[in-house]
Amino acid sequence: MKFSYYNITSKILLFVFCLLPFLGMAVFFIQVGNGLTMSLGGLMIFLILVFTYKSFFIKVSIDESGVTYKSLLKEKHLRWDEVKDILIVVRERRSVPDYYRFEEWMNAGKAGKSYFVLFRTTEGFPVNPMFMFSAPIDEDYISVQFRPAIKRAIEKYQK
Repeated sequence: MKFSYYNITSKILLFVFCLLPFLGMAVFFIQVGNGLTMSLGGLMIFLILVFTYKSFFIKVSIDESGVTYKSLLKEKHLRWDEVKDILIVVRERRSVPDYYRFEEWMNAGKAGKSYFVLFRTTEGFPVNPMFMFSAPIDEDYISVQFRPAIKRAIEKYQK
């Protein structure tokens, strides 16, 4: 099963509340035409391109062989026998995320759409607490935003 990095709800919210205002401000700043506003407009266009790249060109596949992250620039595969555990990553108005075991979280009935799933091959945690937004893969992990189909894929393929 293939999944884009962000779920559809997050894509819509980011598009409406971030992308459209950024695009409008970028066009306005570029039309103003002085150095500072042109630089800000260029920065906003860069952020729009990053969002578009993360939304449409990053895919995570979960199948019988394991978990695979694939983008235009990188590819990473974790076999199921390498995956030590699967965690739910929750960030609630704090800079440091909380980690919960996937099975325990799901069995407690706390499934939600804004959480991230972290497949890891080590006992350690990602060094950067904002890894979900800046670097969804590393040597020891792959992350993807939760959705019910990911839960079904994990239950089907993880042994």
